[in-house]
Amino acid sequence: MPVYTLNVPPSTVIPAPNVATYASRSIYVTPSEFRNAPTGVDVSQLIPGDSNQTHQAAALVMQLQRASAVADRICRKVLGATLDTQAGYYRVQNVDGVGPALKVPLDFTPIIAVCGASAGPTPSSMAAVTDLSNVWIGKKAVTIPVGASRCAGKQYATVSYLNGWANTTLQAAAVPAAVSITVTTALGIMPGQQLTLLNTSNSEIVTVDPAYIPSNTATNVLIPVTTPIVGTYAAGDTVTNMPGEIKQAVILIAKSLILTRGSDAIEIASTNAQPTHMSGVEPAVASDLEFAEFLLSDYIRAA
Repeated sequence: MPVYTLNVPPSTVIPAPNVATYASRSIYVTPSEFRNAPTGVDVSQLIPGDSNQTHQAAALVMQLQRASAVADRICRKVLGATLDTQAGYYRVQNVDGVGPALKVPLDFTPIIAVCGASAGPTPSSMAAVTDLSNVWIGKKAVTIPVGASRCAGKQYATVSYLNGWANTTLQAAAVPAAVSITVTTALGIMPGQQLTLLNTSNSEIVTVDPAYIPSNTATNVLIPVTTPIVGTYAAGDTVTNMPGEIKQAVILIAKSLILTRGSDAIEIASTNAQPTHMSGVEPAVASDLEFAEFLLSDYIRAA
């Protein structure tokens, strides 16, 4: 079969405007969270016959990554905080108190923040919307003021926005009386937001200082909080505002992935007898997955 090569001049390669930072997401449940959940699952032998616990720990991380991806698949969106860009062709509307504006429906929720927008009569003439002070964020759409010069017709536009739930870990230890925490990534953390600090022996809710300036890309970030920390936390402990039912669903999905060895088994009475019937293996797996889907039902992306 012949092989065809398409040589396209660089100037004609147009990147798609709808982009997302999917690579920035982390697993939704840490190995520590899973080990301390009442699953009844032995995670010391995920790789049969391998006595190297480093390998076993890596296998658990892989299963939690898969479970997080399954939760995303069920909900038809990335549940962890991501930065996305929505692009389209929208009608300019005259909005009371705002003036000419574009109402842009966004694919992913919850919408945390609008980070930037651009608009123009043609794709090549789009310019940044410099005044975002009157941006209105709804449950599934945002209203973007575009200025009096764009008061009629339709406009091409892009909107960069944060959505999903912040879910990260401590980059450094947090001790009692501290009034800040250092997180691995700050994506999705907003001023005034409540975050849960969690480890095997402590759990508490802290509020991000309203003066905190959020970042879409920063790592190893110092986050000021409004009240002193009570418990003691180590690097790697959980920092999240992800709803508990999402985390529980991921735990159940991971449990089912670990327990699944096959869908059916052939049963025989003894080694020299004939097979008698087929039976399902690990019947709890199906119920775990069903319950996980139930827990995630409120978070499924609407068409």
